[in-house]
Amino acid sequence: MIDFDGEELLQKLNLLKQELLAIPYWTNGSVIESVRKQNNKEKPFYYLSQSIKGKNKTTYISALKLQSFKDAVAQGEQLRIILAKINEINIQLIKGGSNDA
Repeated sequence: MIDFDGEELLQKLNLLKQELLAIPYWTNGSVIESVRKQNNKEKPFYYLSQSIKGKNKTTYISALKLQSFKDAVAQGEQLRIILAKINEINIQLIKGGSNDA
């Protein structure tokens, strides 16, 4: 049986799960904006930089998709915050003896 605090934690957990499911597109990493010289002209270019299994991976981003990638990275940060909160609640539920965690 879960006490009142457990019920409250489960409600918070369900709200966080709903927030998690509401995030449409997300990605880990950083959007890098740089400039390259080509024919003595500076041209901007963009890429997504990610660390995957200890190795840096870069993915080219077209100027048209730059804002979409920036939004996805911001959503990825929000996702990590939500997952950290879910983790804290799960720990409290498990320590409290809840079988619903």
